[in-house]
Amino acid sequence: MVACRFACALIAAAALASASAWGQGTPAACKGLAELRLENVRITAAEHVAPGWLFPKSPFNAYSKRAEAHTSFCRVALTIDKEIRAEVWMPDIWNHRFEGVGNGGLTGALNYPEMARAVGAGFATASTDTGHETPDGFFDTSWVAGHPERVENFAYRGHHLMAVAAKKLIAAYYGREPKKSYFTGCSSGGWQALSEAERYPEDYDGIVAGAPAINFVRLQSSGFVQAWRARLNPKGNLPGEKLSLLAKAMVAQCDAADGTKDGFITDPRLCKFDWSKVQCKAGDKPNCLTKAQIARAKTLYGPQTTPKGLKLYPGLPLGVVSAFGPHSIAPGRDPFKDTMMILALKQKPSWTVATYNPDRDMKPIDKELGAMLNATNPDLSAFRARGGKLLIYHGWADGQLSPFNTLDYFHAVHEKNPGADAFVRLFLIPSMGHCGGGEGPNGFDSNSAIVSWVETGEAPDDLTGYHTAPDGTITATRALCAEPRVAVYKGFGPVDEASSFVCKLPK
Repeated sequence: MVACRFACALIAAAALASASAWGQGTPAACKGLAELRLENVRITAAEHVAPGWLFPKSPFNAYSKRAEAHTSFCRVALTIDKEIRAEVWMPDIWNHRFEGVGNGGLTGALNYPEMARAVGAGFATASTDTGHETPDGFFDTSWVAGHPERVENFAYRGHHLMAVAAKKLIAAYYGREPKKSYFTGCSSGGWQALSEAERYPEDYDGIVAGAPAINFVRLQSSGFVQAWRARLNPKGNLPGEKLSLLAKAMVAQCDAADGTKDGFITDPRLCKFDWSKVQCKAGDKPNCLTKAQIARAKTLYGPQTTPKGLKLYPGLPLGVVSAFGPHSIAPGRDPFKDTMMILALKQKPSWTVATYNPDRDMKPIDKELGAMLNATNPDLSAFRARGGKLLIYHGWADGQLSPFNTLDYFHAVHEKNPGADAFVRLFLIPSMGHCGGGEGPNGFDSNSAIVSWVETGEAPDDLTGYHTAPDGTITATRALCAEPRVAVYKGFGPVDEASSFVCKLPK
């Protein structure tokens, strides 16, 4: 065994030296990585894979029709510390960049589709399960109770340790470190992205944070807050049909605020919705809302506070129906017992869903878990000082996470870091849903934007969004504007072309 280890080490060294000499990876060099020794890292697999290789099963690609690789690369699987699993993929033809990719929901899984996108574009890439598994899907909380170390790994340690280990593997494989490193994530991945910028500014040169799930304690408290609202105003409960009716009325009133009617709201802040237009003149009818229902509906949209002034997680933008609610809770599930925040507490709260009061009960939870889970620290001075660039985006039709929460963070960053436009930009995407989808632009090239900003200094003022049909065809484009500007129709030209819009400060 000792002789084998010595011989294997010599073979690995020779293979790695060959890779360094050619400046690119080789199958032999990839196999040699199995013998690489890194502190607190155990390499469990090192293999060179060819196009057509099928991704292992993961919540991220369980329903994908294209769950296979389309380029050849070196795949290294590793375990960091006790149980943080990660993979690093290094393409045969490397662009000398590294891109870490984020997760979604509470997933303990590797984001293979995003890794495939990155490696296909020439990036070395990495993903991690952050130290836990979620066999029951994106919001499985079975891993939380009794495992504070897993909560900490999920909150911030997992992605940082992944970045450190990945860079060492990349240097060993190619014979040089990445010239620039990037991180891309949306939802929980956007939260992880901002946690990286706040806690570990040396990890990445450029970061893309989409629809970040920050302000985590207040976000996780939203369901309890709505139960509290229902107790305060029991006559205001809204069936799904009326919520849809309300959203359609909002779009009808607000659609033309950008200068043209195109079936969606460009920026809900430009519209002053007239609630009287949807109020029943008498009684409770299916095509209108009662006075009590309007009062309750107003608690679902925009910034929210309690009567005592406690700031809550914001509501949705106008025209959006929440993706969550009583209909989204699986039969037999108890939201009090299954919420990650509750399971992560050292002691079970004395309150229940039926007795929750945010003015009394939110602050103790925030005190215990906020510093670990919120990722809302606006002090990005260290990230800025080392030349880091941060691109944040959020869809104005997100029914899961509020873009007003992202706006709050963006404004706090500007207040804490004068001249923050030099390193932080926010794009609020008209009609985009949660990380994609929607009637308007449902995607844009964030990678090119962040790479250009980091490597040429070209800050993204205006970008082009596109609407992609299910078959992959681009059917429309739209100008995307860095906050605080918004896209306004010029008054001429096709409404489905970005060139027909101009970015302006709102009046």
